[in-house]
Amino acid sequence: MSQAWAIFKKEMRVYFVSPLAYVFLGVFLFLAGLFFYMGISMTGEASLRVMLGNLSVSLMFMLPLLTMRHFAEERRSGTFELMMTAPVPLWALLAGKWAASLALCLVLLAGTGIFPLVLAYYGDPDWGVIATSYLGLVLTCAAFVSAGLFSSSLTDEPVAAGLIGVILLLPFWLAGNAADMVDSPTLREGMRHLALLTHVEPFTRGVIDSAHVAWFVLFSFAFLFLTWRSVESRRWR
Repeated sequence: MSQAWAIFKKEMRVYFVSPLAYVFLGVFLFLAGLFFYMGISMTGEASLRVMLGNLSVSLMFMLPLLTMRHFAEERRSGTFELMMTAPVPLWALLAGKWAASLALCLVLLAGTGIFPLVLAYYGDPDWGVIATSYLGLVLTCAAFVSAGLFSSSLTDEPVAAGLIGVILLLPFWLAGNAADMVDSPTLREGMRHLALLTHVEPFTRGVIDSAHVAWFVLFSFAFLFLTWRSVESRRWR
């Protein structure tokens, strides 16, 4: 665990000594404020449902750009081979990088904490629904970060890695709408199970379903396993 912790600290330093974390924080808070205003003006409810639902989709485009440098930049700068020969287990390397990106996501989400306080000042929000909505966003971040790590392991170009990550995640966003166009009930149901919003929406309604939690956990582990296989295969090239 000490090795994973060392990787985590190193990645967090890289984030915060560069403008990257601050740019993402600024963009994320701007979008959160915009969605917060739209949600209140459209529904007239003291609720974050619209804001948090839209943020989950925004993260699909932002997080692959946040994680794109993890392996792609290492290979482009020539430090990937040094990293692979260091006495650090691959699982610790992956865990440290994944945890660092997830921690930055939590910082982004913490920045939106002012919005529940605004609702509490002017209205009477349902704190249980707010808590489950944030839980859904945390699970979404964990899943998207793992997909971003996988895309970063596939190429030497960070920008290309970011684009690949977005392309990998897009089908999970579009599957829900595409399911309505399918005639086969079995295929339609399968596509809805793959759809991101199918698993995010219950959290925004205050529902914690173990099936939806398991979907995010399996999604994260699947892409982390693919990342491990991808990095392992490049080690011997």
